[in-house]
Amino acid sequence: MTDSLFSQSEQMKQEYCATIVRIGEVKAIEGSDFLGVTLVNGIEVVVRKESVREGDVMIFAPQETALNLRFLSVNNQFELGEYELNANKSEVKQLLDADRKDEARQLVGYFGKRGRVRAMKLRGIYSKGFLISPAMMTAYCPQVADIRLEDLVGTDFDTVGGELFIEVYIPFIPKKKERPNRYNRSLPKYDRMIEGQFAFHYDTNPLAKEIAQIRPDDVVTLSVKLHGTSVILGNVLVRMPKAAHTPFAWLNRLTDKAYCALWRFLPKALQKYDEVYDLVYSSRTVIKNQYINLKKAPDFYESDIWGEYHDLLLGKIPQDMIVYGEIVGYLTGSDSMIQKDYDYQCERGTNRLMLYRITTRNADGTHHEWDVEEVRQFTLRLMDECPDIAPRLHPIDILYHGTLRDLYPDIPVSGYWHERVLEAMKHDTQTLGMELREPLCRQNVPREGIVLRKDGDQVLEAWKLKTDAFFAREQKLIDAGDVDIEMLTANA
Repeated sequence: MTDSLFSQSEQMKQEYCATIVRIGEVKAIEGSDFLGVTLVNGIEVVVRKESVREGDVMIFAPQETALNLRFLSVNNQFELGEYELNANKSEVKQLLDADRKDEARQLVGYFGKRGRVRAMKLRGIYSKGFLISPAMMTAYCPQVADIRLEDLVGTDFDTVGGELFIEVYIPFIPKKKERPNRYNRSLPKYDRMIEGQFAFHYDTNPLAKEIAQIRPDDVVTLSVKLHGTSVILGNVLVRMPKAAHTPFAWLNRLTDKAYCALWRFLPKALQKYDEVYDLVYSSRTVIKNQYINLKKAPDFYESDIWGEYHDLLLGKIPQDMIVYGEIVGYLTGSDSMIQKDYDYQCERGTNRLMLYRITTRNADGTHHEWDVEEVRQFTLRLMDECPDIAPRLHPIDILYHGTLRDLYPDIPVSGYWHERVLEAMKHDTQTLGMELREPLCRQNVPREGIVLRKDGDQVLEAWKLKTDAFFAREQKLIDAGDVDIEMLTANA
C-alpha cells in the first residue's frame, strides 16, 4: 500500500484538512498530573501524557472541521447523548440501564452527531484540534496497517482510501423558503469570461502551520486582518457577443436577452464576439457578472453589496489589474452589520472597503504581485484623486515592516527559533495588538488577527494568525447557529 491511501480532493482546503504529524515536546500543565500540552503544526493541543508522547506519529484534525461519521462510529467517539451511533452502543446501554452513567461516559467520546471538532478549554488552555492514533485510523481503514506513517509525516489529506475523511464544518441552517420566480426557468445566459483573465484569491493558510517557511532575515509585512466579506474586482478582457458579424445583424435592434437566447443555437462559425475590457466583480467564490442576462439568485445578505463597489470603482481600476479587498461595517442603508458587532467605526448603514492585494498582468502575460505597501499607496492615491469615494475606502493597516529577527531580537536564531517567534507573535499586545479588543471598532470585540506576507514574494501566499479570543467568540456564534457568508462558502 502506498501513500495514495491518503489523498487530496479537488475541494480540499489547507486550513481544514488532516495532517500526518510527529509529536514534539509535551509540556506539563500546572495543576494537572495527567494532562500535557503540545504544539501540532504550531497549534496548541491538550493531551493525556500517558497516551501521547514526544516522537509519536499521529494524525491531526484542526478545530472547526467535521470528521467522517463512520470513523467516529467504529472508534466510539460520539458523545454520550449520541451513544447509539457508536459501535459499542449495546455495552453503553447496559451501563446506562444499570444507572452506571460515569462508567458509560468512559466508553464514549465528545463528538456530536455531525462530527464537529470543537476547541475545548482545559486547565485554562485552549485545545484546538483532535489527535488520531494509528490504531484508530486502522480501525476505520485496515489498509493503514500496511504502510509506514513515519514516512508520510507532513502529508496533508482529506480523503482516505477514496472516501472523504475530513471537511470544513458548516452548521446546519434551515433553508429559507423562496418565492417561485418565473424568470428562473431555463434562463438563457452567455458566459463572457475568458480563461486566465480573472482569478479568485488563493487560500490564506494558518501561519502556525507555515512558520518554518519564514527565515529570520526575510523582510515581512504584518497587517491587520479585518472581519468582513471578501470582494474581488478585475478590469479584464471579456467576450461580448457581436451580432453584426452574422447574417442575423438585425438582432442588434433587439435586446441582449434575445441574442443571448439564440446564441446557444447558432453554429460555432456564427458565434462571433469582441474582446473588450470590463470590470468583473465577485464575492469570495462567485463571479457576479459572469453572464449576460442572468437573473441572479438572492445573495446571503439579500443585497448586492459587492455590486455597490463595482459601481463605485467602475472606471477607476486600470486595465489588466485585479484588486482584492474586504468590505466591513454595515449593509448599506441597514441596521445590520456585515459581521456581528464589527462596525469598524462605520456609521450605521454605511461600509468601507479595505484593499489588501493587487495583481497586474504584464505584456508577456505573466502576473505581478504588488507588495503590501504598494497596495496601501494605491488606496491612498485613489482616495486623493477621487474624494467623492474616499469615505468608502480604508487603507490597509500595516503594523510592522521588517524582519522577525529585528522584531524579536531577544529570541536566539538557533534552536527553536520558529516556535518561539510564533509564540511571541501570539501574545504580542504591544506591536500586533493580539488578544486585545479591536481598536478599529467602537464595539468591544476582539481583534481577528494579523496577516503576514514576505516582501517581493511572487509566490501566491500569505499567512494568517488569528487570536484565541476571536476563535472563542467565533465558536460561541457557531454553537448558536449564527454564521456568516465566509464560513458558508469556505468549502465552496
